[in-house]
Amino acid sequence: MQRRRPAKAACDACSAPIEGEPAARGLLLFPRGEHVEREEPPLCERCAHAIGMTALYRFIEEEEEG
Repeated sequence: MQRRRPAKAACDACSAPIEGEPAARGLLLFPRGEHVEREEPPLCERCAHAIGMTALYRFIEEEEEG
């Protein structure tokens, strides 16, 4: 019996190949009537950092506008 190699993951934001475990995972929610589908696509370290910092900046900006 031959073992299959797992497919290499790619960053969902920039399509860069990810070796090993992803640095982070995104969160996508898709409402479908009364049901909500959830996806957690992998992110490379660079995109995980950029998305996290952007979210933090927008949160702080919104708090200041009050």
